[in-house]
Amino acid sequence: MLERIQSSVHVFLKLLCRPLFSSIVGLACLSVNAQIPDRVISTDGPEGTVSGKVIAVTPGGVDVEDKAGTSKNVPVEKIREIQFAGEPASLKTARSMLARRRPADALKELAKIEPSELEGAEPLIVAEVEFVKAAAAGRAAIDSGASPVDAGKQVNEFLKKHSESFHFYQMQELLGDLLGSAGKWELAQDAYAKLAKGPASWKVRAAAARATMLFNQKKYDEAYKEFQSAIKIDAGDEISLAQKRGAELGMAKCLTQQGKQADAINMVQKIIKQSNPEEKELLGKAYNVLGEAYRSTGGKDQDALISFLTVDLVYNSLPESHAEALFYLCELWERGKNPERAREAKQNLESTYPNSSWAKKVVAAKS
Repeated sequence: MLERIQSSVHVFLKLLCRPLFSSIVGLACLSVNAQIPDRVISTDGPEGTVSGKVIAVTPGGVDVEDKAGTSKNVPVEKIREIQFAGEPASLKTARSMLARRRPADALKELAKIEPSELEGAEPLIVAEVEFVKAAAAGRAAIDSGASPVDAGKQVNEFLKKHSESFHFYQMQELLGDLLGSAGKWELAQDAYAKLAKGPASWKVRAAAARATMLFNQKKYDEAYKEFQSAIKIDAGDEISLAQKRGAELGMAKCLTQQGKQADAINMVQKIIKQSNPEEKELLGKAYNVLGEAYRSTGGKDQDALISFLTVDLVYNSLPESHAEALFYLCELWERGKNPERAREAKQNLESTYPNSSWAKKVVAAKS
């Protein structure tokens, strides 16, 4: 009897102490989280990273306050990523996936965030969740060639709700891309015009985006001139120089479509020689442009194969470039009467990038 009473008292005390224990643990966790600062990851690398408390955000950048109370402004063109203290782990992972052009995976990761994880969260963290969700939806729609309507609404809603976000220019560009993919050219122009009000590097991006829109309308002469205007913008910073090399690739694409493949090949080869080997995304795009120029030139299929294989084997970090290269490898292997290699390229494309517009083109070609 005595043992039963002692056991009951033990259980009662355990239940009584559990809320207190949970509260103590919760307070301890809050204390630890409070000690973890926000981190602004810089495009300049570790030496440019700033830690502290993000106290203000604008389209032009963020202000970070350190432990001593000193505030430092980080311009938006220098921000690679901001990791907020106390943000859910799945948000950080989703943001990383979005940066690596894996929007579908980013959306899946966001779905893992429990509502309780955002209860009492700072507005900047809630806004970051909304940014990743809208940006991933927009990017997924463009990459897959799906209807951009719903994604466009999400991006537009984000811009209206967070007009002072440091993601403003990035989302404005995405809105323009979505409008362009929907064939709403004038509205896309308006979106890019707002983008052009940003820092120098964004002015270059805006001009290049307008040029790409003209290219997609098969207005190759106008697109070429617009890419030229992007290159002529007086900026001088490293980010702008990288954007201008991208605009040069756009000019080369126009030259190919104008029947000036030799000029396009010379231009791209020069860009490749001048590029840093670590600029893998740029080089991936460059070898695709080079492959397209060779492919549309009679008797250059072997050179085209080498260009697209270079993307497949070396510069495959950007999904959209890799998917494009695989698509053309399918075609070129078929044309060269090498069905086994063509089948391998198709399987790689369909298994690795099943939701891409390039995979859909392969399926359409089969039917």
